[in-house]
Amino acid sequence: MNIWTESLISGFELYLKVLPIMIIIAAFFIFIRKSKIRLLHFIGLQALVLYLICLVEVVLFPLPSTEKIAAMHGYEGQFIPFNFILDIAEDRSLQSVLQVMLNVLMTVPFGFFFKFFMNIKRRNIIIMTFLLSLTIELAQLTGLFFTYPGSYRLFDVDDLIMNTIGGFLGTVLANNINSIIPDIYKDKCIALIQ
Repeated sequence: MNIWTESLISGFELYLKVLPIMIIIAAFFIFIRKSKIRLLHFIGLQALVLYLICLVEVVLFPLPSTEKIAAMHGYEGQFIPFNFILDIAEDRSLQSVLQVMLNVLMTVPFGFFFKFFMNIKRRNIIIMTFLLSLTIELAQLTGLFFTYPGSYRLFDVDDLIMNTIGGFLGTVLANNINSIIPDIYKDKCIALIQ
C-alpha cells in the first residue's frame, strides 16, 4: 500500500469517529432549536468534513521520523511561479504531469462543495481555496508551523496556483450540475424535516 492510500484510509477512519458527534449536533438543531436541515446539505457537509480530514492526512502526514528531524537544518521552498513547466520539460515523465494534475484535482471538491451546497460566490470560493492552499503550503514550509527545525515537505508556489485553479474548476462543475438538476426535484427531495 502506498503512502497516499494509507493517509486516505486513516482519514476515513478518523471521519467515522467524528461522524456520531456531527449526527448529535444535527439532531440538536433539528429537535431542540426547531431548525430545518436539508438532507442534501447534511450529506454535503459530511462529504466536506470527510474531504478536509483526508486532505489534511494526505498533505501533512506522515510526520517526519526522528532521523529525518535530526537532519533538518532550515526552511526551504520553491518560490518560482510556473517552474512546473521546466520540471515537465526536463523530466519528460508522466509522473511530472500527474503531479500537476493531482494538485489541480486536490481542491476541485473544495470549490464544488462550497458552490453546490452553500452557493457561495465564485470569487469568495477562489479566495478560500487560495487561503486553504496557502495554509497547507506554509505548514509544509515552516515544518508544521515551526514544530520541526526545518521543512519536512516542499513548499511550492506552483501548488498554490494549481490548487486555486482546482477550486475554480470545482465551482464550474457545481454550476453545471446545478443547471442539470431541476429545482423542483431539489426542493421535493432534500428536506429532512419541515
